[in-house]
Parts: sequence; C-alpha cells; structure tokens
Amino acid sequence: MRTKRNYSIRQKLTWMNMLVSGAALLLACTAFASWELTDFRQTMVRNLSIQAQIAGANSASALLFNDPDSARNTLSALKAAPHILSAVIYNPSGDAFASWSRDAAVRALPLHQAPINGTDSFLFTGDRLSLLRVIDFQGKRIGIVRIQSDLGEINARLLGFA
Repeated sequence: MRTKRNYSIRQKLTWMNMLVSGAALLLACTAFASWELTDFRQTMVRNLSIQAQIAGANSASALLFNDPDSARNTLSALKAAPHILSAVIYNPSGDAFASWSRDAAVRALPLHQAPINGTDSFLFTGDRLSLLRVIDFQGKRIGIVRIQSDLGEINARLLGFA
C-alpha cells in the first residue's frame, strides 16, 4: 500500500488541486443556492401579497354589506393558483367571515397572528407560507385576508440545484 510519502510531487499537487477546487465548488454552490432560496422566498411573499390584495379588494364590498357568500365566491377564484392551500377573510373583530380551502378539513383557520397595529405580515412555517393582509376601505380597516401557500415550488428548485 502506498503512503502519502511515496506519491510524487505531481500526484500530491494534483490531489491538492482537486481538494481545493472541490471545496471552492461546494462553497460556491452553497452560496448560490442560499441566495436563490432567499430571493425566491421574497418573490413568493410578494406574489402572494398581490393575490391577497386583489382578493381583499374584491371582497371589500362583501364585508361592508355582510355578504359572506360573495366573499366565498371571490376566494374560490384562488383555486386557479395550484400552490395556494387556503384563504380566509376575517372581519375587524377577528371572526372568520368567509373561507375557501383545497382541503375540506381546513376551513376557518384561527387568527393567532392578527396584525393588531394594522400592518401586513407573513410567516414561513415548515412546508407553508402564511400571509396576512389588511383590507382597507377609504382609509378604514374593514377586515383581514389570510392566505396559506405550500412551498412546493421552493422544494422543486432546491431539488433542481441538487
């Protein structure tokens, strides 16, 4: 069996070059994947926020006239986006006003992270993104829309990097 001492200078330099190049490639791939993941998460939040804003604006009249069926129909249009799992509209007191879900078991989700100070928020938990958006009408807060999305797109991208 050959030991490190028995290798020629050329073989030692070749091994060292392979190790340094491999480490540099691994580091570069990790940095690129981290940057891409961060950027894609921001894009997901921005896209989901736009969808929540549209759903909230289209449901404002339903909230004002206390018509949950109309709000439910508005939320059901989200079925066109395959990554959205559920959506709920809450009235100003925090009670569920209308909901839509791909899964019948998930209907009115509890409003445990309501933006009390009137700001929008989002939260990544496990395999989901939950986003809250305030519904305003003429400068007055009339409700909150909450949309949950799966992270299937991010997972597919990470598998592509692997």
